[in-house]
Amino acid sequence: MTDWYRNTTWDEDIGQAFDKKLGRAKHKAQYLNIQAYTLLAHDPLAAAELARRAVATGDVDQEARARLYLGTALAMAGDVDSAVDALEEAIAVEQRNPASRTGAFLDQALLIAMSRRNDMYEIALERLDSEPEILFEQEISTALIAAILIRHELGHDMSEPAARILGLLESFDAEAHAPMPSYLSIDTLRSRLSEVKAGSILPEPAPRAFVGRDRPD
Repeated sequence: MTDWYRNTTWDEDIGQAFDKKLGRAKHKAQYLNIQAYTLLAHDPLAAAELARRAVATGDVDQEARARLYLGTALAMAGDVDSAVDALEEAIAVEQRNPASRTGAFLDQALLIAMSRRNDMYEIALERLDSEPEILFEQEISTALIAAILIRHELGHDMSEPAARILGLLESFDAEAHAPMPSYLSIDTLRSRLSEVKAGSILPEPAPRAFVGRDRPD
């Protein structure tokens, strides 16, 4: 039987049953966060609302994670600018409370790079450069990809590392198998890395081009 706070679908009846259990729970923000995380891939708008509710509880130990999930949900729904802002708020919470670290800056750096938010290039690189070991934790790392794309946009020659990442991505037959966030289109990522490999900068793409879901009406 599924735990009451791990529903993979969401509707009015499920929400009412969840709220009834939540009303008796001691650690409300924790259960809201778990439910939000569980719904990210299935119903990002519901996940976003649950994450907002977790933030509203005022639980300082759960706030950074709630804002991380909010940013992820918004990215999956196609609202990239709001996702970047939510992740910035998560980073601010982590700076005030280092014990609540989530790594939100890694997801944000990738969103900044893919959406060409050039107003935030410098701060994203500063955060990535502050922990250089993160760039190489995996053969295909979101941190490394973000750094490659941003540095290319700033005029650096990143053709060699871009070619290496492109070669590694060829080993994945389908987007579902690639070690990337679920809101990221691997085809669009390959296209961006191909630009870097060729040393060209193309016009800014529409934000929805790189997310896995269209922006809701």
